[in-house]
Amino acid sequence: MSNRLLDIFLGLCYYAVGCFWASIVVPVVTVYTLLGGKQRVNKFFTKGDHSKLPEVASCVKVNHDFIQTESGNKFHYVHLGEKDKPLMIILHGFPDCWYTWRHMMKQYSDRYYVVLFEMRGYGDSCKPEGINKYHMDYLVNDVAEIIEALGYPRATLVAHDWGGAIAWEVPKYFPHLVDKVVIMNAPVFSALVKCLSQNPIQFLKSWYIFLFQIPWIPELLIKSNDYGVLKDTQKNLTSEEVNVFKHCVGRNITYPINYYRGIFTKTGICLQKCKQVTQPLLLIWGDKDTALDKILVPYCKEHATNMKVCMVEGATHWVMQDEPDIVYNEMDKFLNI
Repeated sequence: MSNRLLDIFLGLCYYAVGCFWASIVVPVVTVYTLLGGKQRVNKFFTKGDHSKLPEVASCVKVNHDFIQTESGNKFHYVHLGEKDKPLMIILHGFPDCWYTWRHMMKQYSDRYYVVLFEMRGYGDSCKPEGINKYHMDYLVNDVAEIIEALGYPRATLVAHDWGGAIAWEVPKYFPHLVDKVVIMNAPVFSALVKCLSQNPIQFLKSWYIFLFQIPWIPELLIKSNDYGVLKDTQKNLTSEEVNVFKHCVGRNITYPINYYRGIFTKTGICLQKCKQVTQPLLLIWGDKDTALDKILVPYCKEHATNMKVCMVEGATHWVMQDEPDIVYNEMDKFLNI
C-alpha cells in the first residue's frame, strides 16, 4: 500500500510540473507560430500521409514477421541471421523504430539470430488501450514472452533509451532468460527518479517527461509541422528516411507517449523481481546527451553487480549512430566475440 501511495504522490507531482511546463511551452509555440503569419500557421497544422512504409525502408534486406505471445499480444518484428545461433534481442527507444538498427542487425547476424520487435504501441505491433497497459511490468513481460515464443531459453539484450529502461528491468524480473545486457544512454528508472530529486541539471533536461503527463498537448506539439520533432531528433537522416519514423512512430504517437504516462499507474499483473542486475552489463553513454545527462551513470552503478561503463566523448543521445565503430568495438569485447 505504501508503495502505491508513493506512486500516486509522485504521479501528481509529475503532473503538476507538467502543467507548469505546458504553461511555458504552449504560449511560446503559439506566439512563434502567429508571428510567422498565415504561412507558419498553415505549416503548423500540416500533416502528410504516412500510412505506407517508405521505399527506402521496404528495400532494406531484413526479414519481417509477426509473433503472438502467451498473453495474446501480437508483435511485428524484423530479424536477421540463422535461428540455430544464440538469440540477440534489440529494444528500441522513443521516438525510434527498427530502421535505426538495420546496420547493427547486419553487423551481428553472422554470430546471432538478431531480432528487433516493435514494442507495444509502435508500428504494426499491438496497441492496447489504456495508459496502465504501458506500465513497466507489461513492457518487461512482453520481452520475456517474446523470448519464450521464439523458442529460446535465454537472450542477449541490446537496448537504447526506453528500450534500455526496459532492459534494466528484464534481468531483475526474469534472470533465467537473460545472458548479457548492453544498454545505451538509458538509466534504470529508479535511478532517474532519485537523480531528478537531487540534480537540477537533469531535472531541467527532463522537462519533456513532465510535459508528457498532460493529455492532448504533447500529441498536438509532436504532430505539428508534419511531425517536425521527429526530423529534429534524427538530423543525420534524409527526408525519406525521416518518413520511416513518421510511419512507424508518428501515426500512432499517443501510444508511445503513454510509456511516460504509464510510469505511475497501477498494473494488473504482479511480478517479483531482484534488487540488482547480476548478469554482465555494458553501459555505453554518449556524454553530450541533451536529454539524459552523464551524471546519471553513477546513480546506475548500485543497480548492477557486474557492470562496465563506456563513456563515448562527443556522442549525443544517439550514440550508436554518432560513433558506430566505438560501439561495435566495445560490444565485441564485452560479448567476447
